[in-house]
Amino acid sequence: MSSPLPSPSVEPIVCQPWCRDGDGHPQERMGEDQWCLGVEHSVHLSTEPTEFLSDGNTRQPYLNAHLLRQANDTVPRVFIGHGGSSGKSATLEEARRFALEILARVDGHAV
Repeated sequence: MSSPLPSPSVEPIVCQPWCRDGDGHPQERMGEDQWCLGVEHSVHLSTEPTEFLSDGNTRQPYLNAHLLRQANDTVPRVFIGHGGSSGKSATLEEARRFALEILARVDGHAV
């Protein structure tokens, strides 16, 4: 019985200073898979009902955000998500505008 062939890998990239791995992602098979991901920041949603997970556990729903940058991107983006399973990435400027819109609503300056 022969051993499986090793997976081809790509040359490591230069990670962003905020990348939680920081190793250049050499274990990926293609350059498109080399993503720098920042530390996730989350806020639990206290008025949302508890979610029941398939493994029998429960969790409080949350919003999350982290920086990300794919190897061929020239600038990072901000991922804005719900529960870690869905969300969208925004440019830094889009994320800044969204944050300001949220703050305006929270502070009562805009309707």
